[in-house]
Amino acid sequence: MEDNNAKMQEKARLKAERYKEKAAARREKTRRKAEKKELREQYKAERARVKSEEKRTGGGKRGLVAAVITFALSTAVLSGLLAYNNFYSEAADSRLETGYRKSFYDTVVQVDNMDLNLSKALASKDDKAVQTYLIDLAVNSELAESNLQQLPIEDESKFYTTKIVNQVGDFAKYLNKKLVMCEEITVADYDNLKNLYNANAALKNALQSAMRNMDGNYSFSDMGKAFSGNALLENFNKLQELSVEYPELIYDGPFSDGKDTREIKGLSGEKITSREAEEIFADIFSEYSPKKISSAGKSTGAITTFCVQAKIKGETAYAQISETGGKLIMYSYAGSCAAVNYERYYLTDKALAFLERLGFTDMQAVWVNLNNNVYTINFAPEISGAVIYPDLVKVRLCAETGMIIGLEATSYYANHTEREIAKPTLSASAARKKVSEDIATETVRLAVVPVGDSAEKLCYEFSGELNGETYYIYIDAINGNQVEMFKVIESEEGSLLM
Repeated sequence: MEDNNAKMQEKARLKAERYKEKAAARREKTRRKAEKKELREQYKAERARVKSEEKRTGGGKRGLVAAVITFALSTAVLSGLLAYNNFYSEAADSRLETGYRKSFYDTVVQVDNMDLNLSKALASKDDKAVQTYLIDLAVNSELAESNLQQLPIEDESKFYTTKIVNQVGDFAKYLNKKLVMCEEITVADYDNLKNLYNANAALKNALQSAMRNMDGNYSFSDMGKAFSGNALLENFNKLQELSVEYPELIYDGPFSDGKDTREIKGLSGEKITSREAEEIFADIFSEYSPKKISSAGKSTGAITTFCVQAKIKGETAYAQISETGGKLIMYSYAGSCAAVNYERYYLTDKALAFLERLGFTDMQAVWVNLNNNVYTINFAPEISGAVIYPDLVKVRLCAETGMIIGLEATSYYANHTEREIAKPTLSASAARKKVSEDIATETVRLAVVPVGDSAEKLCYEFSGELNGETYYIYIDAINGNQVEMFKVIESEEGSLLM
């Protein structure tokens, strides 16, 4: 009975959050309509002024006077059009600035919420209460990470910020799963939770410090530019100091530090030089005519890469290319996207063609999400009818221009290897019986999913709806146990898998 009450409370809470998010979206839509209306009225007023001037000066006169008046009228009309265009451009810049500002302050709110829920989880010994705090932490983390990705800051500057946020959320999911399986949270688990609380507190203080040092004229559009006195960027970069005392967490989660020491299975070949990395970048993105291509040092970690920077259409582009084999591991483009001009199927095909050029084969789109006019498409290879989730590649495309603006392939190159897909012991119909009858199943397919630090399991992936909400359930194709379940959470930041 208590479990049912908890589920109903959680459902009510999520429903209330979605209502708030939809209300905020409606307010933003109303504001944009008002801006457009104001621009139209300003343009109409300018046209009326021009016509009045024409009537006052007598448009029918001839000779030199007529020529002067014609020139004046042309200039007035042109000025009116330029004024309208300037108004429109300024409004677009204003909307972009407003979007960045909202993403920053939403990040601050979610980090504050994480601080609160971490403190509650540490202070409570009631497992059901702790589960509630852990679920909230996971949601806070997803929303904070999504907002961080919307800020125009170079990836290397927000690396530690994103790392903290991801690890807090992922460790919360790990602990929650232990409680669901009736396992105890150990002293070591609480120690790691305390370390994460301290790391998140440092992030919270950095964000608060940045806000205190911002004046009313601070431009969030410039937050990624490295100039003296950039309060936000300076505080983000200070978080790198946490790397010395940051807890090394080894647990069952996709952002575990323990995975940095894993064997890289998918990279082979000769080592390249920084100059060759620049040439590889130029070749990959030749259709965008990159300028000022230069090497920006070397990055060491799970995969050693050369960092390459360039200018594409006046904006900064950044890439990491592996020293071994010269493969594109990560790419990020700083240009903005202000509209949706291309639909998902066209962009999915374009992303697939891009991956084929890079040497990825047998890939298919397994998740598509539109957020802030940017499509994020997850691709995975298919072998013997099974989707290989450990070999995931993410591609981001601007829905306004159709440009490739992002790629993340670390997971693919870390895990990709020749696999022999075992034959399932259970049939799909037998595995379906392990899924709640209340879920209306829409799709079913085989999938290899990552489990822990290095293990993989062959599962049946079921997707379906319950009470209007979408779920993905993974049932072990050998023993019939549930391996994982995700729920799709619709938010202002797009569709999130929780």
